[in-house]
Amino acid sequence: IDILATVATLFGVATSLGLGVQQVNAGLDYLLGIGQSPKIQVILILCITGVATWSVIKGLDKGIRRLSEINISFAALLALFVLLVGPTIVILDALLENIGYYIQHLPQLSTWNETYENTAWQNGWTIFYWSWWIAWSPFVGMFIARVSRGRTIREFVLGVLLVPTTLTFLWLSIFGDAAMYFEMVADKGMAQAVQDNLTTSLFVFLDMLP
Repeated sequence: IDILATVATLFGVATSLGLGVQQVNAGLDYLLGIGQSPKIQVILILCITGVATWSVIKGLDKGIRRLSEINISFAALLALFVLLVGPTIVILDALLENIGYYIQHLPQLSTWNETYENTAWQNGWTIFYWSWWIAWSPFVGMFIARVSRGRTIREFVLGVLLVPTTLTFLWLSIFGDAAMYFEMVADKGMAQAVQDNLTTSLFVFLDMLP
């Protein structure tokens, strides 16, 4: 079980690090023109691994907690910025509609297997992301168990299920619907930017904001 958990976590970390480093490299190239190459990506991997190792050595409270709080703070500021300077009314309207759409279609989507459609959506999205997230489950499960010690069941459900789900709705609505607005209403070529280079599309999107 320990070996299986370690190998699964290894694959989860490798996928996260690989995709993340590609986007960081693409973003630095987009902003600073440093180029994109395996050499630069290896350097970035070493830097990110160094920071992660430091956080683990420092422990749960001093290292991982501080790093997580800094990360969440930057993410919240970025989301708030996009919400305020982007199409705010559209995003707020879409948030309510997205939640309703999700609740209505969850049973259907949970049992959809592409039996009658010949597309690559299931393999390219659902199965890939399921495998990626499931690979993280041994590590995340033990981590949540450790930080949940002494909590009530109500606090656990609120902190592990309801709050993350709500934040996911907020994040995807803010960035997703702002991007859709730029494509469908403002006609700024957001979809073309995604097709041209997926790793730089986030930076192209942010470039469209004031």
